[in-house]
Amino acid sequence: METIHTIETPELTGKFNKQELDILHFIEGWLPTLTDWSVRELSLKNRLDMVQGKAAVEMLILHGLLEYGQADNDGPRVSVTKDGAVWMRENQETIYSLHLMNDTDQYDESETATA
Repeated sequence: METIHTIETPELTGKFNKQELDILHFIEGWLPTLTDWSVRELSLKNRLDMVQGKAAVEMLILHGLLEYGQADNDGPRVSVTKDGAVWMRENQETIYSLHLMNDTDQYDESETATA
């Protein structure tokens, strides 16, 4: 069962899974320098397969944070919407905190607390 995290703001109440948060964190870190990527690139940068990456991107499109752009040799491309960029900047700390909490690669079993 996957965990869904809610980020609630007056503009948007978003419910995001780990893959969507990873992509949001990656994109937010590059704003405003870069605003568009290929779906393949986002998948690879976030250690997702293409099916997971495409599903996550499509959910972010449904939230209004991304939109499809012009496809190229690398496949479909997405870009950040103007409102999406503002929302990501306003929620930068929350996105970072949720990403950090879900990034289990930075912990090992010796750090696990026992009850």
